[in-house]
Amino acid sequence: MSITLSAPPAVVQDVRIYAERHSTSLNAIIREHLEKIAALERKLRREGAEQLADFFESEKDWFDDAVTFDRELANAR
Repeated sequence: MSITLSAPPAVVQDVRIYAERHSTSLNAIIREHLEKIAALERKLRREGAEQLADFFESEKDWFDDAVTFDRELANAR
């Protein structure tokens, strides 16, 4: 996917200098940071889902006894 970003010229120039010193490119640096953020977000979502599943499992007896669904009530307007 191709995207367009904007940044102050001085920032772009400084990162290009950094990239050249580290034998990489501005594009590679941005892509690497985006990948790290995406991986962290996926990890947080996965952990959140696991915590939610753990919570429901720990409260299973309560939910089994307390929650009943009535189709007519659920569809009432």
